[in-house]
Amino acid sequence: MTDASHRARRRPLAAADRRILNVVRREGRITNAALAERVGLAASPCLRRLKALEEDGLITGYRAELDRKALGYEVEAFAFVKLEQSEPGWRTRLIEALNRYPEVVACYAITGETDLVLRIVTSDIETYGEFTMNALLTLPGVADVRSSFVLSEIKPDRGVPVPE
Repeated sequence: MTDASHRARRRPLAAADRRILNVVRREGRITNAALAERVGLAASPCLRRLKALEEDGLITGYRAELDRKALGYEVEAFAFVKLEQSEPGWRTRLIEALNRYPEVVACYAITGETDLVLRIVTSDIETYGEFTMNALLTLPGVADVRSSFVLSEIKPDRGVPVPE
């Protein structure tokens, strides 16, 4: 993170910047012309503001939302991983391994009774079990894995809110 991005995040956002962020977090593929119209700016100033928000690190990327079930991932689970210190370099190897598994779509280090929470998708419950037994439990530093399965999505992740 650059010093410029630190400064940009500390100072209050202009109203136009907040409007831009609110639109692009919901509609990342919107054209600049449509974005400018939606936020009440001319196209050139809108594009300059958008580029500045990207350069300041407030917008870190754009991506499509994919339907996991349409792609064959019927199971979504959260794995709560308890770690134990292992041989030297275990943490680096653990992170590298987690990044190699496409089933692990997110991973967070957390406080509390467990050390990591992983969001995992697989085609079925048997595949999840195999992944847990043959991959997760064999990773360096992993002492225990507990799983909770998603029954339904009540509020999907729509990104962080834009501060007022």
